[in-house]
Amino acid sequence: MSEKEVQDQAAANVERIMALCKRPGRILILMQDNPDPDALASAAALHDLTHHHVKKHAVLGYGGICGRAENRAMIDILRIGVKRLTPDQIERFRTVCLVDTQPRSGNNILMPSRLPEVVVDHHLLPKRGPWMAEFADVRPDYGACSTIFYEYLQATNVRITPRLATALFYGIQSDTQDLGREANPADIRAYRDLFLIADKKKLAHIHHAPVPPEYFRMLADSLATCVVAGTTVVSQIPECTNADMIAEVADRLMRLEGMRAAVCYGVFGDTIHLSARALDARGNCARRMKRVVARLGSGGGHRSMAGGQIPINGDAEKRLALVQARILKAFAPNRVPVPLCEALPPGGEGGQSQQ
Repeated sequence: MSEKEVQDQAAANVERIMALCKRPGRILILMQDNPDPDALASAAALHDLTHHHVKKHAVLGYGGICGRAENRAMIDILRIGVKRLTPDQIERFRTVCLVDTQPRSGNNILMPSRLPEVVVDHHLLPKRGPWMAEFADVRPDYGACSTIFYEYLQATNVRITPRLATALFYGIQSDTQDLGREANPADIRAYRDLFLIADKKKLAHIHHAPVPPEYFRMLADSLATCVVAGTTVVSQIPECTNADMIAEVADRLMRLEGMRAAVCYGVFGDTIHLSARALDARGNCARRMKRVVARLGSGGGHRSMAGGQIPINGDAEKRLALVQARILKAFAPNRVPVPLCEALPPGGEGGQSQQ
């Protein structure tokens, strides 16, 4: 589409969303249970849109935790007002808007019986378990949901403050890994334009947010359990106190030389959480993750990144062993897993130290 066609479509979408939001009653902007920067930025953008167009303040909510240091810093530094909710609290809201997630995806607290009024997302649509909404804008070809909301703001002439620009820029930056992962021309345009408005000092503080000692304990434990199977590295966090850490470990493991995929999993609460990353779209993480969670839980995502959740029913150790076996079968078929330290070549290339 031409730039004008993109703007016209975005303006029409905003008009439809606002028509739903202006109805009597409260508005809830609901994210996934453990919201990432893209979800937080998208929710903040929709909050500003509703305030500008219908003069209503929406509630930004999620059902799990926001544990990753950068995400907590983003909330605090950019003053994004979010609330942790329970499923029964959703009934208090007349209009529910899902951002960066979908109904029946397994990663949000919206009950299957409660249909959302609005869904704006960029993940793949499920082949099974179709859902309904009064309005939906789902674009799997976009690298970040924040890009969609940037187009909404631009098309309706809503001022993008430095605070919101910082959030949207960081949302795109984190989901596309600085445009290196599944970014399209729309993501590139938004990234470029938002960078000019974003507060660089606040971005730096978010990027370098301090982490607690527990972070390093979980990181060390995850490395101790690492196995390499062909070009896939798999890790478990034995005692996970922060579900966001699972995705962070998967991101870090992708830096291991020679790897084309990384998977991390661990138990948080009564659920096994999984996170997968691939070097590029050929890894088809979403499809592989769906194989892992089939008939056990739920999962999905993109071709180069995906996540999943599997409830623990019965013996946790047996369920974890089954999950590991499924991960290896889906991501490294016919490959023998070897502990990471044993897989490393002896010695090294003797690079020079840097100070």
